[in-house]
Amino acid sequence: MTNSVWTGKVRMLVVVNLLAGAAVLLAMAAPHSVSSNTLGGEWQCSKAGFVFTTCRQIPPV
Repeated sequence: MTNSVWTGKVRMLVVVNLLAGAAVLLAMAAPHSVSSNTLGGEWQCSKAGFVFTTCRQIPPV
């Protein structure tokens, strides 16, 4: 019986760590705004995961 309790605790610890790691990865991958002075004010850029940067032109008002 002691062995099954220990296995349950270890399993719970692994699940909690996996969920925490997934949350951190999702937070890092979420796009956030970046400023691009090179393109000018007509462009809106966002960066995701510190790697992928996408820019789109803002339509004129």
